[in-house]
Amino acid sequence: MLSNVYLHYVLDLWFERVVKVQLKGEARLVRYIDDFVICFQHQSDALRVEDALRHRLGKFGLTLEPSKTKLVEFGRFAQRDASKRGRNRPETIYFLGMTLYCSRNQKGNFKVGMRTEKSRLRRSLSSLQELMRQVRHYVIRDQVSEINAALRGHYAYYGIAGNLRSLLKVYRATERYWCRMLRSRSRDGGRLTWDTFNQIKERNPLLRPKLRLPYGKLQALAVL
Repeated sequence: MLSNVYLHYVLDLWFERVVKVQLKGEARLVRYIDDFVICFQHQSDALRVEDALRHRLGKFGLTLEPSKTKLVEFGRFAQRDASKRGRNRPETIYFLGMTLYCSRNQKGNFKVGMRTEKSRLRRSLSSLQELMRQVRHYVIRDQVSEINAALRGHYAYYGIAGNLRSLLKVYRATERYWCRMLRSRSRDGGRLTWDTFNQIKERNPLLRPKLRLPYGKLQALAVL
């Protein structure tokens, strides 16, 4: 909490009251605790603010993490410019466990695509595998209760429009892990076929993916 209040003064207020009024184009700062992204209309503004930001943070004994700091061209013109530079696609942005990338909607207009960042996805799958080991000797009803609690938390955080494919990866992996675990704990586990497993799953269903923020809600928030 204290670090959040500190950065509100060091970064948020400084950006709104000092920086934005000196820029040529539009700019917006999005911050969550100590992770933030700054969007600029003009590259020249981004370069100026990057230098000013390092100086500003240095006054308070703070620094930017080099591995997490980069200047990325992003937006509706990024695909065109990437092609001119010989790249297949624009660079991506990693923010709060999500990969943000340039995409298009069904009408061909630009939109920000979002998917679970690869390392976060691997971490989630590893956590689910560990959970299977922990609940291995539970009765099936209690197993499903624990597994669904983990899935519910995952969907609540990553259930954002455009990320359904990543949620389905987690759901299908969970099915495989659970089936494998049920086979391993029984003497005749090799006889647990997918048909038998599906019957168990019908009586004790796993929580299916659900978007917490579908496109309709996301668009409404974007204009606030």
